[in-house]
Amino acid sequence: MGIKSIKIKNLLSFDELIIRDFKDINCIVGRNNSGKSNLLKLIRFFYNKMEGKRELPPTLNSNYSAFGTITIIYDTSRIKQIVTSETNKGKSNFFKHIYNTLFKKENERNVFSPIDIDSVDKESTYELTLKVNSNDSTEWSTTNKDIINIINYLYPFFDIETRHIDLYDWNKLWIIVSRLKSFNINKLKQNDVVDFFNDKLSSKGNGYKEYIEKIQKTTQTNNYSYREKVLNYVKAGLKGQTFLIDGQSLKTQSDGTNSHRFIEIALELLISLTRRDYINPTIYIDEPEVGLHPKRNEKLVYNLHDIYNSYKKTKNTKEKGKYKTPYPSIIFATHSPNIVKEVIKLFEENQQILHFSKDKKDNTIVQKMNSTYEDKRFLNIFSDNEARLFFSNFILFVEGETELEIFRNKKLLENFPKLKEIDVYKSSSNVLGSYINPAYSNTVIPYLFLFDADKIYSFKRDISNPKIRKLTFENKNNHLYRLPDKKLENEQEVDKLVGKYKRGFNRKYKEKLKTIQKLKTIHNKEFSFNKLSFKIIEAKEYQESIRLIQNYLNDYNVKFLHTTIEEVLINTSLKKLFLNWLNNEHRVEKNNFSKKDGRKRNFITDDLLIEYFRLLFGGKTETLLPYKHIIDKKNKNFVSKKLLRYLNIKLNKQDKTSGWTTSYLNFAIEKIEKDIAGAPHKSREKKFREKFKQNFGELYGIITHIETRF
Repeated sequence: MGIKSIKIKNLLSFDELIIRDFKDINCIVGRNNSGKSNLLKLIRFFYNKMEGKRELPPTLNSNYSAFGTITIIYDTSRIKQIVTSETNKGKSNFFKHIYNTLFKKENERNVFSPIDIDSVDKESTYELTLKVNSNDSTEWSTTNKDIINIINYLYPFFDIETRHIDLYDWNKLWIIVSRLKSFNINKLKQNDVVDFFNDKLSSKGNGYKEYIEKIQKTTQTNNYSYREKVLNYVKAGLKGQTFLIDGQSLKTQSDGTNSHRFIEIALELLISLTRRDYINPTIYIDEPEVGLHPKRNEKLVYNLHDIYNSYKKTKNTKEKGKYKTPYPSIIFATHSPNIVKEVIKLFEENQQILHFSKDKKDNTIVQKMNSTYEDKRFLNIFSDNEARLFFSNFILFVEGETELEIFRNKKLLENFPKLKEIDVYKSSSNVLGSYINPAYSNTVIPYLFLFDADKIYSFKRDISNPKIRKLTFENKNNHLYRLPDKKLENEQEVDKLVGKYKRGFNRKYKEKLKTIQKLKTIHNKEFSFNKLSFKIIEAKEYQESIRLIQNYLNDYNVKFLHTTIEEVLINTSLKKLFLNWLNNEHRVEKNNFSKKDGRKRNFITDDLLIEYFRLLFGGKTETLLPYKHIIDKKNKNFVSKKLLRYLNIKLNKQDKTSGWTTSYLNFAIEKIEKDIAGAPHKSREKKFREKFKQNFGELYGIITHIETRF
């Protein structure tokens, strides 16, 4: 590890940003304009100032402070072991210089306020700060230029902005080559070089030597820097300096191929050339996915993993000891789910995902995501579909295809444009749901789990009284919450809440404690119901119980429907609209059910028709009974069974994927749009929302909940 931690204060979009530890592979993810590129700009500025380059400083985040700072903490443990080992003592003047500059106790450390990053070992780290003043001046935390030069030499930083790669000129790779290996070039004098080439190239006399002397006499040149000398000597040992791909010129390749190979070669050079050296580089690659097919993105990470492991396997005995060579730190700033997915799957413990976002004051905040998983089944089923959620504005977790069909409905999105910005994810697996949940991954991405009521509670038959149903908590989503369905359930949580309340925490803990105690009284609570409509008779008491459960689950970002998603579309508030659609789409008229054999059937009301038709479209009754339960041979409620079978003759039971949801929702929205067509254009949106709320109250409540969250 080279760079251990970074702290930025009051610069660009950062009020205060701390990245505590870097792994071998680091992915920075987040929405556009969340600050990912700003981090690159500031690290690059920091290193350019090390080089002594002139550059306009970054702007301050807030002018209320007269300066901003960039602090980088370097892990110096390995270089300290090397330069202080008995083996190396007295062998290298450069090692002596490093020791005297970095590790002698009398040498100054950071003259600014020490960084407040936890668990920093001052004995094995060096902290360097660049202060940027409001008058555009800069100053280092040390006045010792040797320290800055040594840090820059030992811990070089490279960056690749994929959008700005010269795809046909890869000379930037030579910069990497020149900085990854240390050579004692002082032993090789200029005259020795000239004499060597003169001997090899001149067939007679001093042809080469004289040629060089004439050039030198005619022109003036600066002395070669250390890096320039190294690079020239390295190039002289190679067969050529023009890069090829599979023996072909770069100009014959596609842009995507050139970009992919440039990054791949840069990474392999970094890993391979530092295996036996003490230089620990860091490379920041901004948007490596630009111009690449998704499978090429994956291949980039596959190949990196192969290179990474190939050098891991070939380490010699010495490297396994206390001088074990660390890998370079690789940082990908990416919008690619493919890259993030493969990094998580392939590098396991040697990776981290940093999620960048903005707070209400437009400052960048960073959170380290939980990207390691105890249940290895998750890694086998983790796909792009899950990885893309790390980039979401809002995640709506739903149960099935019907919900997907509703919340992706084109007409619905046109009238509620905020829904275009959300991700709707079908979470049918507890393994996936538990790990993709932002509460687990530790991101600030807002989210909501939407469940049918039968995932929260059910109504159990009371054998002693068939007219009674007991409301029982199901707890089918233990990875999200636990409803207190037994006397001792949630005992530890209750103890924690009591402790917090006693220690003076705010009243929300007291309220939550009360809610848990009340919930215990709801479990196994008895309700009676109408035998034909299956409506609960104690409606007020039932609604109070439901509200209590809803309030409890709000803390877990869980919302459940009155029965199922089908009731959101087929309910008594929508009976006129639904029956019109039924006639229009399926040629089923409600009058067909008013009489039979000339006798009037007064008990079949429109409200009752709606309740039973909903069963034919996959919904359930208020007591959560499905179609198959009512038509079952064991059902002794013959009236309900007869009515449902009769309706089934007129309309076949509809499959969830038959497309009825889209057809019906389009029909309803078009009807509303037609009703408000005469309204002034400015008020049309408001009128639509009012009309939609009147018809689809429960669905409207879900949509507004989402709209207010981001």
